[in-house]
Amino acid sequence: MTPLVVLFLKSLVGGFIVAVPVGAIGALCLRRALQGQWVVGLATGLGAAVADTILAVGAVFGLSLITDFLWAYEEWLRLFGGLFLLIFGLRMVAQSRKLIEKLRQSELPAAALRMDKLGGGLTAGFCLTIINPATLFAFVGVFAGLGLLHDRPHTSLANAVIVAGVFAGSMSWWSLLTGGVAAMRHRIPPRTIGLINVALGLLVAGFGVGALVSFAEMVLF
Repeated sequence: MTPLVVLFLKSLVGGFIVAVPVGAIGALCLRRALQGQWVVGLATGLGAAVADTILAVGAVFGLSLITDFLWAYEEWLRLFGGLFLLIFGLRMVAQSRKLIEKLRQSELPAAALRMDKLGGGLTAGFCLTIINPATLFAFVGVFAGLGLLHDRPHTSLANAVIVAGVFAGSMSWWSLLTGGVAAMRHRIPPRTIGLINVALGLLVAGFGVGALVSFAEMVLF
């Protein structure tokens, strides 16, 4: 294989590895896929993939603009991100009964493909990923292990290959996650989907609480 192909495959693996851990974004994608709104879930994953790519660029090329912004506003990013996740997670739990009824009455909610839902999913996926400094550190660690921080060609083409590989890797994971869950949802009873939605809502709210606790520790100590 040519060096550029190897570089692309390494970048793809890096993007895939960093995207895999199921966090708040994964829970949101799972929820949409279980509701039959897999396109909205995929849009959420697309937003996360774009943010992953931007953070990967910062990790590989050392762009101070990205890192300086994240560090300068880390406390406020944790506060607003935590509040959003907490409120959204509790809303997921509160809507579980309504979700069960919708699934029993119809295979696909009528509003599933509205453009505002697609835009909302894309925005949520992007914002919740880009404000998390841990993602930046994850890329630094993974890319260091793959040799992408030092053992890489320093050309514009090589840089473009890395960016394309990271996006392809991250998007591959989100496509597999939403597509796989959407394909299996017909075998899952509506009540079970409702219970899973409650669990996912609590998971999202838990991430929000964690972010708020982290914010409090940064401000008070």
